[in-house]
Amino acid sequence: MSKYNSDITAQNDVDLWLSKTFVDVYNIETLYRFDRNLIDINKDVSPVYLDRVEPMMTAVLSTFLEPYEKIAGKTFIKQYTPKQFVLLGSPSYNDNGSITLGTADNGRRVVLYEINSLNFSSPAAIKRPIRTIHHEFTHILNQNIVIPPSFEQVSKSDYTADWTGAANTAAVAKSLGFISQYARSSFGEDFAEMVAHLLVEGQVYFDNYCATTNAAAAADLRAKERLVYSYFKDFYNIDFKLLQNEVQSVLKTKYNATDPVDVTTTFPMMLANNKIASITYNPSAAHYATYGQSADFRAVYENFRVAMAASSWVVRNVQFLFASSTKMTFRVEFTQGTGTTVYYGDYDFNMAINNTNGLTTWTKSIPEGAGTTYSNGAIASILVNFERFFLPYLTNRQFVASYLPTGITSTDPLYRTFGGFSVNGAAGNYFYGPIVLK
Repeated sequence: MSKYNSDITAQNDVDLWLSKTFVDVYNIETLYRFDRNLIDINKDVSPVYLDRVEPMMTAVLSTFLEPYEKIAGKTFIKQYTPKQFVLLGSPSYNDNGSITLGTADNGRRVVLYEINSLNFSSPAAIKRPIRTIHHEFTHILNQNIVIPPSFEQVSKSDYTADWTGAANTAAVAKSLGFISQYARSSFGEDFAEMVAHLLVEGQVYFDNYCATTNAAAAADLRAKERLVYSYFKDFYNIDFKLLQNEVQSVLKTKYNATDPVDVTTTFPMMLANNKIASITYNPSAAHYATYGQSADFRAVYENFRVAMAASSWVVRNVQFLFASSTKMTFRVEFTQGTGTTVYYGDYDFNMAINNTNGLTTWTKSIPEGAGTTYSNGAIASILVNFERFFLPYLTNRQFVASYLPTGITSTDPLYRTFGGFSVNGAAGNYFYGPIVLK
């Protein structure tokens, strides 16, 4: 018997495993014996090696079926997942020079190509067919419930049938707000590519991608991201973030995948590139109960809050506003007595940040800015408390800018959504808050 499977007819251990794992549990059939009727008769493709069948279908199980089953439930799996997976050894070559890595036929069958050359020990290699599976399954979901028209409108003028042409490089596609070159071929492919990349490449990859393109493209990508989330929630009652987290967890633990390293999206680099609008510290926010906060900074805040209350000012939060890569405005949000009118008091600082190691210093900017918020900050009973508590804290030490808190790891959906500063040499003295991007 050859390493190909065209001459395999008798049931073997692989068949028994497939039957037990997929047919009995999910009613899904795996077709790996070469059958010309299952593919385009005009394409020359080769059969899959027998020893590649179980590793490939294990990946299908752990990175596709089980995550959807865990997040969406057994009923969803039974109703929507394809009932056949067809495995082929080589890619399917197209007339335009591209290759087909997978297809979804009428919501019933997914065909996967190019499995013979797949290196199952390479995280980058294994992501490719998994991304194809999630892409093709998205088409199946879209066949049941169509993509909302609002998605097409985001990039309507930039779709092109000639997506493989020389004018559509990866850089061009990215600059126009597409997650891949292929995404430009149609809004349906765009949607499927967005889903597949968010699930398989992960949130850090996507955040990096958005942060390293122009503002208009990043805005379009974020708009598409929101529409993907709402599609899954509104039509299938699936929390896309939880699904993404599940897929990422499997890829990291089972296939040793890691988040991409891109220095342009470290917190210091984001600040240095003027990408961060603000962070807010409000000690009563839920994330501090979950991830903790620094007792040192909380004490500074509490001392300030109590002193302000003695003058009938009610502090709601403090904010760090980054007008540029060299300017930080410290803002106090407050009300007066039992009133509900919200006021702001602002104080400007010069900021120096090392975009490599995050070392940051603030020096008070003189003279103060002009306008109502600066006038509020100059009210004697407010200014004296700012100068007593926050001014010495912010100017008498060096800080380290970073994504905080450390309890939010790379597998957490909230990863890189919070940022802050720790005192250099005293990591336990820090503050952080949710990041608002520009």
